[in-house]
Formats: sequence, C-alpha cells, structure tokens
Amino acid sequence: MIVKVLFILVMIGTCVVCKPRFTIGGIFYEDAEDLKQAFNVSAKMFKFNTLVAEVPRTGEFLQISGHVCEFAKAGVVGIIDAVGGLATELIQALCDTLEIPLITIQQNDFYLKDWTLINLYPSPDAFNNLLTQLITTKGWKNFTLLYVKGHSMSNVHKLLEMSTQSDNMFTVTVRELSGDDYRDVLTEAKDSGYVNFVVDCPSANLEQILCQAQQVSLMSDEHSYIFVSPDLFTLDMSRYRYGGVNMTGFRLVELQDNNPLWEFTSSYNAEAPNILQPENLKTEVLLIYDAVLMLSDALTKVNVTTQELDCEKYGSWAYGSTLLNFMKTSKAEGLTKSFHFDGFGQRNNVMIDVLELTPAGNQSIATWSDNSLNMSRPKVLATEIGEETIMKNKTFKVLISKTAPYGYIRESIFKLEGNDRYEGFTIDLIDKLSDLLGFNYEFELEDVYGNQLPNGTWTGMISKIRDDKADFAICDLTITTERQKGIDFSTPFMSLGISILYKEPSKQPPEMFSFMAVFSKEVWYYMVFVQLALGVIMIFVGRISNKEWQNPVPCVEQPEELNNQFSFANSVWLIIGSVMQQGSEIAPIALAPRIITSVWWFFTMVMVASYVGTLVAFLTVEKDVMPFTTVDELYEQKHIAYGAKTTGSTIDFFKYSTNPKYKEMHNKMVSKGWVVTDNDIGVDKAEKGNYAFFMESTSIEYTKERHCDLIQVGGLLDSKNYGIGMKKQSPYKRYIDSALLLLKERGEIQKLKEIWWKEKRGGGKCGEKRDEEQKKLGMRNMLGAFVVLGVGCLIGLLISILDMLWGVFKRSVKYGTTFKFELIEELKFALKFSGDIKPVKRQPKELSVIENDLDLEKKDEIMSLRSARSTDTHRTHRSHGSRHSSRSLSVAFARRRQYT
Repeated sequence: MIVKVLFILVMIGTCVVCKPRFTIGGIFYEDAEDLKQAFNVSAKMFKFNTLVAEVPRTGEFLQISGHVCEFAKAGVVGIIDAVGGLATELIQALCDTLEIPLITIQQNDFYLKDWTLINLYPSPDAFNNLLTQLITTKGWKNFTLLYVKGHSMSNVHKLLEMSTQSDNMFTVTVRELSGDDYRDVLTEAKDSGYVNFVVDCPSANLEQILCQAQQVSLMSDEHSYIFVSPDLFTLDMSRYRYGGVNMTGFRLVELQDNNPLWEFTSSYNAEAPNILQPENLKTEVLLIYDAVLMLSDALTKVNVTTQELDCEKYGSWAYGSTLLNFMKTSKAEGLTKSFHFDGFGQRNNVMIDVLELTPAGNQSIATWSDNSLNMSRPKVLATEIGEETIMKNKTFKVLISKTAPYGYIRESIFKLEGNDRYEGFTIDLIDKLSDLLGFNYEFELEDVYGNQLPNGTWTGMISKIRDDKADFAICDLTITTERQKGIDFSTPFMSLGISILYKEPSKQPPEMFSFMAVFSKEVWYYMVFVQLALGVIMIFVGRISNKEWQNPVPCVEQPEELNNQFSFANSVWLIIGSVMQQGSEIAPIALAPRIITSVWWFFTMVMVASYVGTLVAFLTVEKDVMPFTTVDELYEQKHIAYGAKTTGSTIDFFKYSTNPKYKEMHNKMVSKGWVVTDNDIGVDKAEKGNYAFFMESTSIEYTKERHCDLIQVGGLLDSKNYGIGMKKQSPYKRYIDSALLLLKERGEIQKLKEIWWKEKRGGGKCGEKRDEEQKKLGMRNMLGAFVVLGVGCLIGLLISILDMLWGVFKRSVKYGTTFKFELIEELKFALKFSGDIKPVKRQPKELSVIENDLDLEKKDEIMSLRSARSTDTHRTHRSHGSRHSSRSLSVAFARRRQYT
C-alpha cells in the first residue's frame, strides 16, 4: 500500500514538473537593459517563460513584424510592448489579427480608439485634468510650457486651451527645447521674466533640463516648476533642495507598506550591477512588473490553451479576445496602485501622488484620484526646520511699528544703533524665527500699516512690500480680505477680536433681600413643594403603618379604638421643625415613617449647611453694577459715549458691517466726534469715566495690566488674526509658517506674550483680579440631595405598604374574613385622610342595622369621647388621664360594652 502511494505522489510530481509553463513575449530597445531585466525578473516571480526581442532605435518595422510573428509561432499568451511610438501601431495591428493580448507601458501619442490593447501608462486625459487643477490650485495666472522637440504635447494640450478662455485669466507661453543644449532657450525665458514653468519631456531628458536650468540661474527661490514625467523624484534631487526653487512632480507607486515592491526590488537588485532603492526605480520598470502581474492574474481565472500561430495563414488564438477583455474589466492591484481601464484599454482613473521638493526632501502635498485633486500639504517637521533652507544666511528688511507692546524704542543711557534700538514682542518673535531659519534681518520703522486707495495704489507697509522695498512686516498687522489682495500673510501668530474697554464701576452694598439669593428661585419652589408633598406622604404612611395606631388609654388592655398622631398639621410641623433645626414633639414609631424622617433630616442637613456656607458671602460681598454688559446694551444707553481709533480694522468693522446697529454706532461715533486718533487717547478717556472704547482684545489685556481701574466688558464682536506680511507668492511663506507652528507648539509665543504683557514695561501692576460675585446654588448643585430624599421616601412607602399588608392578613385570620375584604376596608379608611381614631374591629355588614338603632345617650357619650381624644397628640396621650378622670372613661367604655 505504501509503495502505491509513493508511486502516485511521484507521478503527480512528475506531471507538475513536466507541465509546460505559459510563455510571454517582450519587445525592447537594444539599450533598454533595465526594462529587459525587469521583464525577466517579473516573469520568474510569476513562473512564466520569456521570449525577448530587441530592436534598434532607428525603427526597423520589418524587423519588429518578424519578432511578433516569431512570438505567435511560439504560442505566447501575451506580448509586452516597451518600445512605443509608431512601432506600437504595427505591433497592435499584428496582435489584433492574431488576437494575442498586447500590453504597452509607454505613453503613446499615436493611439487610436479602435486599437485592441491595454496601456498601463496613465492616459493623456488623466494628466491634462491633473495639471489643470494643480495650476488652478497654485494660483498661476501665467506660465511657460517647455517641451522637448519631437515629444508629443498630448499630455498638456488642455493647458494650451487655458489661454483661449473667454475670461483671459491665463497667459500661456510655449517654448521648444531642441538639440543637446537648452541653455539659450532657458536664458531667453529667464530674461523674459518667466517664473512659472510646466515641463513635458521624456524621463531621459529630465537630468539635462534640471542641470542646464540651474546653470542659467533659473532655479532660484522665485521660480516654480511642474514636471509632467512621473520619474522626476527617481533622480537624485539633493543638489536642488536648497536653492529655494518650488519643484512639483508626480509618482505612481506607493512606497509605504508595499511588500510586493520590496520583494521585486530585492529580486531586481540581485541581478543588477547597481543597487537601487524602491524610490529610484523608473516608472516603466514598475509597469513591466504590473503587466506581467495582470497576465498572471488573468490566466489564473481564465482557462486557456496555447496555440502556435502562423502570420502567413492569418490564424488567430481562440482565447486571446477573452483574456484581453478580462484584463480590461478586472480591477487588480499592482505596484502602481489600482488598474482601472476604460472600454478602449486606456488608464484614465489612475491614482497619482503629487510631490514637492523641500529642503527636507520630497514630500507628498496632494493626491489625484477619481478625477479630483485632494490637497494634503504637510507642515515641515521640527527636525527639518533646523536644516538648511533657502533663507539661510540671507538678510531681510523687516518693517515694525512703535505700538506697545509689539515694538518700543529701547531705553538706554547709551546711544544705540541698528536693531539694538528696538525691543518688544514682535522684535523677540522675529529673533526666534531667525534662529530657526538661519537668516539675518534689519528693522525699519513704519507707523502706517497700509490700505488700498481709490486709485488702486497702496500705502504704508503694504506698499513697501509690494514695491520690494521691504521683505516682511511684523507688528499688530491684522489679516483682512482687503490687505490679502495686496500681500500674503503667514499663518497667524495671535488670535483676537474687538471688545470694549470701560472703567470699572464702584462697588455696591448687598441688596435688602440678598439672603434669599443664596438659592435660585427654582430651588425655593422645589423646597416648598417638597415640604407639602412630604406632609401628604407622612400622613399616608402613618395611616397604613400598624404601629402608628396606638392605644389612647394604656390602662385598657383591649381597646376598641386606636389613635394616630400623623394629622396634616402634625406632619407639616414635624417637617418645618426639622428644616429650622428646632425639632418637634412628634416622633414616628413605625419603621417606614422613621426611614422617611431620617432621610428628610439628612436632606435638611445638606440644604441648611449649603445655605449657611454661602450666605456669608452674599451678605458681605460688594458687587459691581455695570451700566451695560453687551454692545446691544451700550447701543441703548443714552448717557455713555463710545468710540474707536479713526483708522484701522476696528473702526472698519463698524463702518462696513452688515448689522444696522453697528453701522449706526459708526455714524454716531463719527458725527459726535467720539473717535480718537490714538489708542492712548481712548484709554485716557475711558479712565476718566463715562466713555467706552472699542479696542482689540490683546490691546485691552495689555492695558488692564497697567490701568487697574479699567476692565473688559462683554465678549468679542468678531474674530481676527495677526500675521507676518510678505510679498505675493513669496517662496519664504512655507518656512515662516512652519517655524511659527513650531514656536506655538513649544509654547514660545505664549511665553513671549506673558513677558511683554505682564512683566516688562509696567506689566503685572494690578495683579490678578478675582470675580467676587457669588453664584446662586441652583438645582444642578442641589439635585443630589433631592434624589436622596426621593429614594428614601420610596423605600419608606414600600415598607409601609408591606406593613399594611401584613396587618390586613393578620386581621383576616383573626376575624375570619377574606384578605380582599380587609384590604379594601383598610384602604378606604386610610385614603379618607380624616379622623385619627381607628376601631380595632370592624363589625360585619349584617350588624350595621343594629348600629343605627343605638340610643341617643350612647351616641352622645361616644361622640364626646371621640371629640376629646381627637384633639390630643402623641405627647399628651399619657397626660390625658390627668385632665380627664380615668373613672369617667372607664364608665363610658363599660356602658358601651354593656350596650353591645
């Protein structure tokens, strides 16, 4: 048996070994060693046999036809075309006739829609849509298109159409790079003032263009490039990283967590003379692997049989069309991400990473997928900011202003020169930025921040930056829509808004009934309601609890009637006495009333302790009585003036506001002369009283630290930010932004603010102001005590109900009645809530007629006896006998017993 099993296994293994593997063909240029190597490595990984055909770059078409026919005679299941150009047209025609699947990896400029092939290279439509959206996102209004002579412009034809749009928003210039030396053309582009370039060229020309552009100084910080070829970042870009040029390129492969890529790279390097990293592999090399992967994936799902074909007999492979259509419709995953083809085999819906060259290396800034550009520009990391940047060792002119605390003239007994003459918050901030980015700076004073005049010109700092008379402006320069039309701003280094500066009002003594303000009205209402409700609960619980029915005359062992102490008056008195901490002569006897009373005592302890603890503050604290707390209340005031600085974003907020109240306030400020020329004048007027001054919240914080009688009233009317001003499309913006974000994360900006607001130049004079106004205790504060009281009452009710049921059961057994009858009679008596005397035994229904015939003498005695007892409490029961002789009571009971 064992021998037979071994024989079968050997035969199966022999059959597997002998089973022929599929063969694929590849057509390459003679000097394309990297592509041929990638083809062989990929075929080995997916267990294919290979046939390689080499052709010269001169384009001998007859030779190419012969190779295709040889592949057909060998029974290949597919052909990979790595030649492209006009040769693809001939290869496609033969493959279409023979029905052999054809996969090309080259951009083909002669593609026709009736061709039956698959092109793994992204289609021209994909590149055109991507470039159009990217240029729009970058905000380029004019750019130059550079292309290599002989290279088709199918990938950029939509860019040419942008210049023909009706709105004339874009200006497009086209320049051809021919021969081996492009420097003359590049120099002409530089002399023409071109700064934005789109470069469309084969990957073989990339290094030459980059090198010669750098040689003619077309790689400075004012220049920007977009390279269409996805092979830009496979080159060594280290020599261009620190020149400041903005260089954008594309990549099809995902480098992170891509195990197939690492496996392929390892196998590729094993047979290559040079070791390459995955990011250095050319796109065509990766597409060779993906082409073999597609064939392998399709052959595992489609059963085919190879067939030797003869070109002269015009034969065709029966499975070719099926295999090709399956590859078009399947959605496989390769090194260049997902494969999605249209009906013509073109790869339109392709995922592309958009990368940008930075001093820290190339970084992904966006992703193209589903015909949409999704920006995801990352910030430069802290460790990368410290590296060399385009700002390194450069000297910039920085505009500042003498606005406290952002800038001061330094006080010194010595004569100071240069940057030493100034100090302040923004002075220290620019110094920290220079330490991070390695640049130098010179200060220049400019008190006019700048606005646009009706004739379109600009003033102040904005004008100097636009005219290249200064590089940056750093002060309390508000980022506004109008200013952003003239210059760019960095990421905000401080957020603020408009608020009101007003003199702190004098303290007012507490009101007459301030002791009532300890609790909110809601708490007082609940307190009264709870006391009334608890009184009703105590009556009910007392009436259904057996132990609360006591013998009014202890000397009579078996009384016919029992007495209960829980009337409404007694219950309320017990509750009020507990609240007032005075106690009461009423004391519950049964378990359930005692539980409810104990919980009530706990509740009153909490409430009284909370009340007393807060009452002292309410009787001693003097409160500020503000004439207004919001802008709307200030608007309604008739005797308080208000104003703002005559120029700046604060007065513009009221001037251009869509709120009619704000516009009216602006008109009133201007017409009545309440506006001031300087913030210091406004602060002085506010300090003298009866004047509200609108300022930015950061300036109010600074003023409050030095003028102790001034306060901020209300919240912020708007939200705005301070930023560093710089020229439009400044190449330094991203470095300044990243450095500011780093300083924020480290808390450096907040430390500078603490120093210049609360320490230097008179800061910290007023100390910390405390809000002395005490808050009322509302239901949210006291809810727990009410919950405890409610739970205790429920427990007491439950116990009292069980006690009542137990008593009903005992009476039903004792007197031979039904449980239901006794329960109904007990509930009727308890729910009447009248009378505090209960008969020990209720007589049967048939004796009720005899009861009605009792003589008047007996009724009068009994009624007088009940009247005397009903007015007594539990405390006076035992002293009752001293006021009424026990003899008279005994006689009355004796008469009744004798009568019955």
